[in-house]
Amino acid sequence: MSRVYSVGISPCPNDTFLWGPLALGAIRLPFSLEFHYADIETLNQLASARRVDVLKLSFFQYAQLPRGYYRLLPVGAALGYGVGPLLVARRPLTRSELLQARVGVPGLGTTAYSLLRFYMPDLPLPTEMRYDALLPAVAEGRLDAAVIIHESRFTYASYGLICLQDLGAYWTEQTGYPIPLGGVFVRPHVPRRPLIRALRRSLWAAWDQRISALPAYIAQYAHEMEPSVQAAHIALYVNPFTYRLGKLGWAAVRYYVRCVRHFS
Repeated sequence: MSRVYSVGISPCPNDTFLWGPLALGAIRLPFSLEFHYADIETLNQLASARRVDVLKLSFFQYAQLPRGYYRLLPVGAALGYGVGPLLVARRPLTRSELLQARVGVPGLGTTAYSLLRFYMPDLPLPTEMRYDALLPAVAEGRLDAAVIIHESRFTYASYGLICLQDLGAYWTEQTGYPIPLGGVFVRPHVPRRPLIRALRRSLWAAWDQRISALPAYIAQYAHEMEPSVQAAHIALYVNPFTYRLGKLGWAAVRYYVRCVRHFS
């Protein structure tokens, strides 16, 4: 009987697109995978407890973990240009106004929060909310501004909100690197090579549209997200860095982790 490894990923389309062919049994492995779906902040918390064998993890949280807890795979990362979180509000706000504002973030253990700190180091501690609750909170006046991630960058205008700052673009302007958002990490006991090969095969199968059940699988976990938003989400966050980090990707991750550890 093959060993079973637990896998924790988000329900976001970029994760289900990558993992879908594996989850649907179209790609074989010499061991079994048991999938669990949770928002990124919950996954970050699970990482601290080392309760999951393989998981999607924000690079910010990875930088906070003791060395040796998890190892980054060279496949599956959300990293690139123009993929960073956005700071949005109902109206234009100056930096001095932001210092007095009620600002929401999708978790204090997220890369999004670290980029907000990179942009405004002196900002008071913000309010934590699930990422999908931030847009309604700003639109209804419960927050003055929020850092949004995932599919929210495609829908914030429909809430009557404006973008104050693209935090990923600011990072790239200041550092020259693509922004590392999150990656696939494994506990040291997990066999890395077969999983890396399987994930790359899974990604190719998804890109080639060879798995007829994949769109329904993605939609199942995307909740009420429109198909066009799902497609835009995948097109933005699944890119060549997802298939292979490469020298530039690894350099960006190392630089980011050094920055986080320096300012923490």
